[in-house]
Amino acid sequence: MGNIAAAATLQEQIQRAITAHGVFKVRLSLIVEAGTADVTVAGAGADNLCPVGQWLYDGLGPSAKAGPHYENVRALHATFHRAAGEVMALSLARKQGEALAAMETPSTFKQASDKLVAALTAWAESLG
Repeated sequence: MGNIAAAATLQEQIQRAITAHGVFKVRLSLIVEAGTADVTVAGAGADNLCPVGQWLYDGLGPSAKAGPHYENVRALHATFHRAAGEVMALSLARKQGEALAAMETPSTFKQASDKLVAALTAWAESLG
């Protein structure tokens, strides 16, 4: 996904963040289905290592971080990654069925993901 912030308006950056989030979810699902991992539990659970986290922490300027949407998106992103870490822990414990179930509705993972995308979308829409 690369650098989300590179030469883009905030609205474009948010759209790139939504795409990057989707890519992460697909990648995690494929890892769980394969029963192998190139990601650790800590890596999946960290909210600052993926492209979206890097953008949230290091790619946004002070004005974007001071706005009304940033803190909500950051908190939802952290919640999502905690749930992703739990999915990865189940997968690495060879509990594939439980890991896959933990990614489906009405799981914490699915709810956090949906809320994150909704918050990002609201942020983009607020920009006009």
